[in-house]
Amino acid sequence: MQNDYKTQEGQTLLDIAVHHFGSMEAAFEIAAHAGLSLTDELPAGSAIRLPKPTRAEQMNKYVVVAIANRNIIPSTGINALHEFDGGIGAMQIWVSLKIG
Repeated sequence: MQNDYKTQEGQTLLDIAVHHFGSMEAAFEIAAHAGLSLTDELPAGSAIRLPKPTRAEQMNKYVVVAIANRNIIPSTGINALHEFDGGIGAMQIWVSLKIG
């Protein structure tokens, strides 16, 4: 059985794997099935066809239920809500970060 998954703002294939299967291991199979790379940016509202996991360790029902019960939608990609104006992500390590 296959399902279509509608992506949310800022989601990655890893987010989708955790949201739908409760495990990041399923991201590789999702990517192969959808013809995508793990690092592809996914526009919000895109439909991705999800495969049935082929290995039991790719499905963690406890995580799926915990995410659903808390109304969580994993979203770790960079989007309009994430503004990185400072911090280690914006530093030029050889110029502004000194270790010593």
